[in-house]
Amino acid sequence: MSETSAISELNKKDIFLKGSLDLTNITDLLQFLSASYKSGMIQINRQPGGKEGNIFFKKGELVNVMSGNVKGLDGFAELLSWEQGTFQFHPDVMAPEKNIGLSIQHAIIEAAILLDNRAASNKQKETVNIDKQKPVNSKAEERSTEMGIDDRDSTTVLNDLLGIPGIDAVVVIGRDGFVIESAGNSSRVNIDELGASLAHAINGIEEMGTELKVNLFQDMFIEYGKAVILCKPVGDAIAAVIAPDASKLGIIRHKTKKYFEELALSF
Repeated sequence: MSETSAISELNKKDIFLKGSLDLTNITDLLQFLSASYKSGMIQINRQPGGKEGNIFFKKGELVNVMSGNVKGLDGFAELLSWEQGTFQFHPDVMAPEKNIGLSIQHAIIEAAILLDNRAASNKQKETVNIDKQKPVNSKAEERSTEMGIDDRDSTTVLNDLLGIPGIDAVVVIGRDGFVIESAGNSSRVNIDELGASLAHAINGIEEMGTELKVNLFQDMFIEYGKAVILCKPVGDAIAAVIAPDASKLGIIRHKTKKYFEELALSF
């Protein structure tokens, strides 16, 4: 088969790259297109409502995003929030302009931060509106309730970590290598053996950091053929999350940050 014929066959396959957002995670789809150095447009139709969004790639590079009248990173964040709808890839469709200049991983992280900030802002506005309508006694009762909610135990935090897409298991390890607490399960890694191995590795890394005078160990990411491990110090212990691969690493890094901070208060 000639080179021209081979390219033609690949383009035919691209035409049939379509499906439902109920069955395909949109971030996985975008990372596949980027890793495959595709050029073209992924068209997304939200359901219900039928709103359309378009994401353009050039040789795997993210170059343009439009969600209705919303463009660039704001439009990208909006599209990532869509959970139902359909998608179809149109190969070799050119972007009308370049309105975003981030790698896929970076864009996903920035969009996730943007969505989190919007959610927090909306929640704060709702709280303010509710407070204005409540009598003084009700406000005092609510503050008391919120204090109880904020004072969460480590088991609750670990279970929340399991709710982050891509995480199979979470484990908290003492500096002596013994497992203090864990949640979830992973057929890829023996949790007890992980505890001993990580403690040994991190103790060595911290010793190296001291010798090099580069401050304290912050976090460590290890990728194997069948598992990815992200670990971080939490108080006097070490927390580690286990994922099957690195496809959602950007989201995991961003989403786990606040939970690691909570765990540091418990250990």
